[in-house]
Amino acid sequence: MAEGPRRRLQLVSALLIGCVLVIVAQLFKVQIWDHRFYQEWAVEQRVRAVTVAEPPRGVIRDRNGRLLAGNKVMYSIEAAPLYVVDKESVAHELSMLLHVPAANIERKLDTDSLWVPLASPVLKETKEQLEALNLPGITARPVWKRDYPEGSLAAHVLGFYSAAGRGYYGLEGFYDVSLQPERVEREGPVDTASALIPWEATPVVLPRPGTELELTLDRTVQGLVEEELAYSVEMYQADGGTIIVMDPRTFEILALASLPNYAPGRFLDFMGEEPSVYEDPAVSRQYEPGSVFKILTVAAALDAGVVTPETTYYDEGWIEVGGHVIKNASYHPPGDMTVADILIDSLNVGSAWLSTEMGSDLFYRYLRAFGIGRTTGIDLAGEVAGQLWTPDDYENWYDGYLGTNSFGQGVAVTPLQMIVAAATVANDGARMRPHIVSRRIAPDGTATIFRPTPEKQVISSETARVLMEMLVRTVEEGDPHAMVEGYRVAGKTGTAEIPVPGGYLSDETITSFVGFGPVPDPQLVILIKLDRPKTSHWASETAAWTFHRLAKRLFTVLGIPPGDGRVVAEATG
Repeated sequence: MAEGPRRRLQLVSALLIGCVLVIVAQLFKVQIWDHRFYQEWAVEQRVRAVTVAEPPRGVIRDRNGRLLAGNKVMYSIEAAPLYVVDKESVAHELSMLLHVPAANIERKLDTDSLWVPLASPVLKETKEQLEALNLPGITARPVWKRDYPEGSLAAHVLGFYSAAGRGYYGLEGFYDVSLQPERVEREGPVDTASALIPWEATPVVLPRPGTELELTLDRTVQGLVEEELAYSVEMYQADGGTIIVMDPRTFEILALASLPNYAPGRFLDFMGEEPSVYEDPAVSRQYEPGSVFKILTVAAALDAGVVTPETTYYDEGWIEVGGHVIKNASYHPPGDMTVADILIDSLNVGSAWLSTEMGSDLFYRYLRAFGIGRTTGIDLAGEVAGQLWTPDDYENWYDGYLGTNSFGQGVAVTPLQMIVAAATVANDGARMRPHIVSRRIAPDGTATIFRPTPEKQVISSETARVLMEMLVRTVEEGDPHAMVEGYRVAGKTGTAEIPVPGGYLSDETITSFVGFGPVPDPQLVILIKLDRPKTSHWASETAAWTFHRLAKRLFTVLGIPPGDGRVVAEATG
């Protein structure tokens, strides 16, 4: 072979061998050196975890099955940017439909992501308009949105559910885990629409909705309570207030309302308000209760055998306890008074005399037994314990507390703690744990029923009955504005000064009334609390009237007959 062709053949052979070596090297790199990378990339493209359609969050109903918190179907507008051909045109179309700047939408579409959310949640009408546009790569996916059909009714009881998928405050916060639906993911090969390809037979596991809650709350009673609270806050020009209605036989909460409040379905509209309207004042904020606390002081002294209702003492109009001079809230002529007069005339001096007669150990033992200074254990988020200093709290205690605590000063409670203590008296001296959920119904229909059981016999049933009659006299002789025609009701007012650093406000009060009836077999306990009323600083002229109006309506609506057998004049409904 000639030298020229031979050289050309050698050159071609060398080039071919070089190409083969390059190809072999590349194959080595891909198949051996980068094997793991390409294997994982292939799995990422072909196999994904797909969430099976999510079921709804557990619903919340009142004791009669009326829906208070549910779910409704809305839509999430989403895009697969790879399939959106004319991004500018699509962004313009969506801008007009979703009322979002076109530049924002186009920015979201300009991505390598396989899927991007554009707007959520939107109404069915918007979804139908989107389908009419027939935009490639744009879809509308159904999603659940928490719905509160009663608006602001029972807002503090319910709390709210955020778009981030978490419940806050009230029942939504306390039972968040139980209310959450069970999510199910399946992993396997998918098609271009991210739908699972049935490559192999697998067991079918369906997602389940959240646990349903059935409350002790009565929607009708709740509505009446909120109506009366709004009326009273406006009439007495108060900054706000709280009303709780409880069944003392079971400690079931029939109604719980506070003002200011909010609408759970529009909770974002109320952000930034101070103090936060989301917190439930009934369980999350404490206050000095004032003279309603005398119920507990008298109960302790009677039960301990220190006094009887007829026991007398000489009231000079003042008493000194631990270096602190205590006076009656209003002028009362000096003289011999009975223990019953301490409640009827609301005598601070008499209350302080009782607590000193008992001594700190006995007095505070009873207050603790009534639940003061500790949480009640109610199934609502955010409950606080209140404040009760005892001689064991060396840094915070001073001797004068033994006197001032006896009439509700220097001690702080929540409205719920106060009504629980009063319900204990109405329940023959037995304290139970208050509750607002009567049944939890699992997705499979299994129901967990709350069965109330006594936590402590605080005072004897005999003491409770005696005290109950004393409180009937307190209403009839001391606070007649609270009386309800045809019924015997028991109760006590409280006009509490508001503590500030260095003392108390001189011109603002918290007025309250706690009462129950019909006596002798109470079926309702009602606590009224009004914050800083302007028309009058006295509970007898504000909270007592509120109790009268509300108790009258509730006895009628619930068909509760008078406790002494007399016939109710008004029709029940």
